[in-house]
Amino acid sequence: MKWLLAILPLNLAVAAENPLAVELISEAKSIEAGKTFTLGLHLTHPEGYHTYWKHPGAVGVATSVKWELPPGFVAGEIQWPAPEAVKMARYTAQGYHDETLLMIPVTPPANLKEAPVTLTAKVSWMCCGKQCNPASDVPFAITLPVTATTERDSATRPVFEKYRHQVPQPDPAWSAAFDRRGKTFVLTLKPADPAVTRDVGELGELRFFTADGQIDSDTPQTVTRGPGQVIRIELPVSENEQTGDSPAGVVVATGGWRKSGGPQGLELR
Repeated sequence: MKWLLAILPLNLAVAAENPLAVELISEAKSIEAGKTFTLGLHLTHPEGYHTYWKHPGAVGVATSVKWELPPGFVAGEIQWPAPEAVKMARYTAQGYHDETLLMIPVTPPANLKEAPVTLTAKVSWMCCGKQCNPASDVPFAITLPVTATTERDSATRPVFEKYRHQVPQPDPAWSAAFDRRGKTFVLTLKPADPAVTRDVGELGELRFFTADGQIDSDTPQTVTRGPGQVIRIELPVSENEQTGDSPAGVVVATGGWRKSGGPQGLELR
């Protein structure tokens, strides 16, 4: 597979045979010793294409990154925005359309000298539409100056703020419980703090996304609202992975979970 790296900087790659555009960007214009900053993989999908969430569901391969960092640098786990339902052939999977930003916190060593540093990575992904286009170990690099204080980049700050707001979070204002009934888990959600939670009729569309493969992403989910401020979602158990534990995942409410806003994704660990 030929990559157009000869005419593009190493932090931006578009495959001649792969429709996904990927750019490695930094929220910080300059970094300082010992202070964590955030890098991001900005993915732009053409119409009709998608990539996959950290757990793709019934089909697909999650985007992954292998870092090659200077001594003393430590990269954290990817912070994934809430996923969407995506369609690969006849299967419903978990991923992203349009664009998204996969964020990675990076911490430099405390004894870092004030000189430019280059961070490199190899990124793999699967971009699918009518057919799938894999990419493996595509090289990226970004060079940042080291200064006495961190300076945020006004050009990239809006995109980081937009997608950081979309990362699912636990919310004590909602209580959640799973009940196993044969080949189905029933997820019951109730407001623990009705003063701040939205009415169940205002939550918009609801969907559970599996983070551990216990729920089958390809089988329809049944959502029941009420009586009262109670939500029940019937989740089909995957035949491939049944651990007996309560499922881990994210429930997305397109209308948001709180009256004041906040992430659409409610993380259930």
